[in-house]
Amino acid sequence: MRLRLDHRVEDDHTVVGIAGEIDVFTAPRLREYLTDLIMSGGAHLVLDMAEVAFLDSAGLGVLIGTLRRLQVHDGTLAVINANHHVLKVFRTTRLDRVIEVSGDADAGD
Repeated sequence: MRLRLDHRVEDDHTVVGIAGEIDVFTAPRLREYLTDLIMSGGAHLVLDMAEVAFLDSAGLGVLIGTLRRLQVHDGTLAVINANHHVLKVFRTTRLDRVIEVSGDADAGD
């Protein structure tokens, strides 16, 4: 499955739509995309993961690196609409303690 990325600016934050799998093959593209957004002034990113089917350690590494870059600029990172499997990855790694994460309407989570 390929990775699709798009974004839109809403008020003071940028919502990044991510669809597909975030793995060792697609993580570099995600890293570049998020870094470009930060460098162009996006200090508050919200990652909409409603269509993310898979997330591995390479993807988590991108998110941690993105969080660190944002913190240098007093920015923030949040994840919304994460499905059950993605939420489990965040909770198992305890990354949900450093990145604000919400599930798909938090129904049943």
